Amino acid sequence: MTPTIMMGIDPGSYATGFAFLSLTGNKASVLDYEVIRPQKNKELIFRIGHIIDELEKLIALHKPTVFCMEKAFFAKNANSALVLGHIRGAVMSLGFRHNLAFLEKDPRSIKLSVTGNGAASKEQVANMMSRLLGIQNMDCAFDASDALAIAWAGLFGNNR
Repeated sequence: MTPTIMMGIDPGSYATGFAFLSLTGNKASVLDYEVIRPQKNKELIFRIGHIIDELEKLIALHKPTVFCMEKAFFAKNANSALVLGHIRGAVMSLGFRHNLAFLEKDPRSIKLSVTGNGAASKEQVANMMSRLLGIQNMDCAFDASDALAIAWAGLFGNNR
């Protein structure tokens, strides 16, 4: 049985979380997860370029067939929402270029998939991802644990 490789992305202009999960049957295993951190003092176009360059390498390494991103939310700051839109668009374009199927999940459904509580905290999400995926002493930024949760929700929806 060929596994499904899911890429989960938590987009941000200063920290983009990524995760790659492999699904064989109904068992998910972790291939990779971390945070891409472009230089904060660089212009947006260079930060986007850095994020896309790094994701390009990871796609070549892990060969996902599908990716999932958190749906955009309404930010209090219009400029922040616009910047996030640029990052999301660049990642979507990258997925298109690699012929990846695309899923979007809203934050509440991601948390519900992982914890059973659509209002769970980032700490609760990270704790559940550690337990669900058997990651001992998971010590990572919330951007990375959120990417794991996004990938998980992409694989299992609200079934777990």
